[in-house]
Amino acid sequence: MYFQITLFNVVTLFLMAATLLVAARRFSARVDSNWPLTYYGVLLAYWRGYAYTLDTYWVMGGLLCGLLLRFEFLAGAAEKLIRALEVLVFAYITWCCVKLILRW
Repeated sequence: MYFQITLFNVVTLFLMAATLLVAARRFSARVDSNWPLTYYGVLLAYWRGYAYTLDTYWVMGGLLCGLLLRFEFLAGAAEKLIRALEVLVFAYITWCCVKLILRW
């Protein structure tokens, strides 16, 4: 349970930092920003590049939430529900990154 500097750990740290940054910006920036979509592109590249590290359903669910928020298909209470689901996805990705880095 220690940290080694490897390419996998550095990329995983980058993904974790990007996840926390997008999660923080999701509440302070506009909903129709393009940065979360860029993040989801990075997330999909990580998910595809390092197979079996993240669950497919969580990644695709987060992508769906991001697309629904970006293109504003919903409003009001439904939008708050989608935001809450996206926060759960961000928490899952952060937790998985911590587990992968510390090899739990």
